Amino acid sequence: MTLWRRDANPEALLDRISRPWRTREQLSRLASLSRPPSEPFEFAVLGDAEPGRFWIFRALYNRKGVFSRQLARVQEQAVDFSVQLGDMVSRGIPRRYLEFFRELESVGVQKPYLTVIGNHDRSRPHGGSHARAYRRLFGRTNYSFDYGGARFVALDSSARRLSRLQLRWLGLVLATPLRKVIFTHMPPVHLRLWGGAAAHRMGGFTRGAREFTDLAAKRKVERVYMGHVHGFGVQDYQGVRYVLTGGGGSPLFPSGAERFHHYLTVRVGPEGIRERVHPFQGSPFPIPSGKILLPA
Repeated sequence: MTLWRRDANPEALLDRISRPWRTREQLSRLASLSRPPSEPFEFAVLGDAEPGRFWIFRALYNRKGVFSRQLARVQEQAVDFSVQLGDMVSRGIPRRYLEFFRELESVGVQKPYLTVIGNHDRSRPHGGSHARAYRRLFGRTNYSFDYGGARFVALDSSARRLSRLQLRWLGLVLATPLRKVIFTHMPPVHLRLWGGAAAHRMGGFTRGAREFTDLAAKRKVERVYMGHVHGFGVQDYQGVRYVLTGGGGSPLFPSGAERFHHYLTVRVGPEGIRERVHPFQGSPFPIPSGKILLPA
């Protein structure tokens, strides 16, 4: 059991508490499970978790404890691992990360738990910022891993852009005959999963967005899972399915997306990739497998 001593050095405490949650440690745990390429498996995807920076947002648009309860439910699912799509904390500073690790410990997370950096996980949620705290606690902000005949890619869109270097790296990582799945925090802005850029000015990234969707189509990526917009939506664009799943526990702001707290379980098997949506309230339901077109 972790001892949260008030007189402990906060920096040393944070380093110690974060150690088992680092990406390399979680990937090592996942590698020990091992799945042959032909064997079906499932994983979970949780969207934004931070409870809201300001009390008025929490009061109007959120319910306390949603993320913890959904994360606990994930532990009951037959999934091999889970991926959290960023915005774990309201601001990427040591005090907030300590609170977050307390939450993970209180839930008793058993499944390998992987993360994607969000804009709130940086030093400032908006404007100029850096990601030093996230890198120190979790590791690289761009990484990939292979599991069960699929290549999974965590892509850092937290600065509201993709750089040329990132796109070059992504092109190399996606050059594989394996199935390909991408996790990133922000949607490409032109997908308009939140009702259009005018409806939600901060709803996605612009720089590198077209290059990203073109590359995903060229490399035949099967799924891109995204958060940032606190809701749910699905679009098929250039042969790639983009799933907005930002309902992990953050405030459900008006955005044009379907607004409800939820998480996904995803099955990967010979028949393809299939998702089930698990609402915080209500029964799970599948995402239809038929084509869902981008609206005009």
